[in-house]
Amino acid sequence: MIAGQNATRTGECGTSYSVPLFLSSVDFVKKIRYTQYKLFFSKRGNGQMKRINSIYRIFVFFLAIIVGSFLILYWYSTVNLKTSLRRVAKIQMEYSYDQLEQKIKEIELEASSILTREETKLLQVAIVDNEDIYSYVMKVKTMQEIFQEKQKTNSGMAEFDLYWPEEQRIVSSTTITSIKGKKILDQLQDNQWIISENEVYFCRQYVTKWDDDDDEPYLIIRMERDWLYRIKNMASGFSGGGTLCLFGDEESLFPVDSEGMQIQNKMKELTVEPGMQEIHVKRGHYQIVTSGIARNGISLVTYYPLSKMLLPVNNMTYITGGLLSVALLLGALYLGMYDRNILLQLNMLTYKLKRVEDGDLTTQITELPNNEFYYVFDQFNHMIVRMNELFEETLKEQELRMQAELEQLQLQINPHFLYNSLSYIVTVAEQPDAVRSMAVHLSRYYRYCTQKKMITTIKEEVSYAKSYLEIMSMRKRIRYSIDMPRDIGELPIIPLILEPLIENAIEHGLEGCESAKQIEIVIGWTSDHAVSFCVSDDGEGMTKEQVAALRKRISRKERKEEESVGLWNVNQRLINYYSKSAALGFRRSRWGGLTVYFTIQPERKAEIKEGK
Repeated sequence: MIAGQNATRTGECGTSYSVPLFLSSVDFVKKIRYTQYKLFFSKRGNGQMKRINSIYRIFVFFLAIIVGSFLILYWYSTVNLKTSLRRVAKIQMEYSYDQLEQKIKEIELEASSILTREETKLLQVAIVDNEDIYSYVMKVKTMQEIFQEKQKTNSGMAEFDLYWPEEQRIVSSTTITSIKGKKILDQLQDNQWIISENEVYFCRQYVTKWDDDDDEPYLIIRMERDWLYRIKNMASGFSGGGTLCLFGDEESLFPVDSEGMQIQNKMKELTVEPGMQEIHVKRGHYQIVTSGIARNGISLVTYYPLSKMLLPVNNMTYITGGLLSVALLLGALYLGMYDRNILLQLNMLTYKLKRVEDGDLTTQITELPNNEFYYVFDQFNHMIVRMNELFEETLKEQELRMQAELEQLQLQINPHFLYNSLSYIVTVAEQPDAVRSMAVHLSRYYRYCTQKKMITTIKEEVSYAKSYLEIMSMRKRIRYSIDMPRDIGELPIIPLILEPLIENAIEHGLEGCESAKQIEIVIGWTSDHAVSFCVSDDGEGMTKEQVAALRKRISRKERKEEESVGLWNVNQRLINYYSKSAALGFRRSRWGGLTVYFTIQPERKAEIKEGK
């Protein structure tokens, strides 16, 4: 087995996790089982579940809780539904009433606007002075055009009329006026709202200042019945209810059905204040919402039967109550069977699962009952046997796979360094001593790589890195220092880790800055007995954004072809071999350049090496 390799396993839910391959089979099984099973009974004593003193007493208590909860829920739902209905109905009524009042103000303002117009004054003068017929007709036509334009641009205003009482002359916005011969003409008063023959009118008199004996006309604006009908429907926001549009002695402006008639008659009997209240008629209980009386004499009354509003709650109550009763009856029968046939078997299975959870993979259920649990217990026994076999097979498979994966990662580094080394040789081709020195160091490098070692020592890795630095110092103006305590040299480490970090520092740190020439390697103990490695340069360094992008790039499992292999390769090997805590880190060096560092736990690897 390769010392300290990590194997990636996938749990039953698809979650991947890293497991060191040096763990024994039993340790691995205990780790997996800890995430698969929960505590089924108390750990005190022999770990068996405590016997239930009275399961039927618990059932009765459970029944009381369910019934009580159901009643509380029903009461709460009913109260909240009524409250919600009242609130919605009140809001709907207030909105409709505000719309009606707003329209009344608009009509009154339109009346004032028309009567103060110059065209109205000219028409009155033409009538009083008995101007020629042509002048009179043109002024009448102008007035009609004004009325028609107002009628088009103002919803809720069905007709505009100017009426002279003495001459019974009418100038109307319509071709045929609707007020001719109507009772409204006998009820005219200045600045008054009049409801006559189920029509709503606003009247305002044109007063002349030059002669009190003139026949002064009335402007009559008739509200549109369709608009009032829409306001009436707007006030009723619930199905099954309705709205009354009342005036005078609780008379309805629109025809009503028998239900509405009963509500209307009840309103005549009672003194109903604006607001909400419940009334009772032959058809049942109703919730009514009454508006105040508008300036035109109209009040709105919405009503809806409480029985229809609460019908969904009642239906749900009956259905839920019936299902609850059936469920409780079946539950009582099931509990009886459970006590006799299931509880004892579950106690046995729970006890055995607890043994497996504690790491005992040799446990078996020897007494197989003659019921449905026979198959369960038999499969449990087969499962334990098969688990042992599968875990052993998986451990071997993961060991071989991880070994091949590490060898492949090493092979990716060798060509990368070879290309750079050959480039250096070409550069110093005219210097035989330098070429010879380069060839010597290059041969040492390949001798080091071809040893097929999965584990080397820190001393050998540092020696190899020193050879590389000597090669680079021959070509470039580079100074380097290596600081490492002697007691660290014999500790194990995976090979070819430092050289890519040094190469990266030279290519991306020193070569990007003309004054940069310093490489520093510091290896030492940490406070938690780990070993830290730091490779620093005095180049320009990197910004926080660049460091974040670099960390993200080397953390990906797959490398893009156009990206360099060095740091990504080292980072993946460190994580794959040690753990995520050994991943590469980046910080600012003491010269302002970049420091690349990582930390490992070599003592574990030493133990593995002894048992390899």
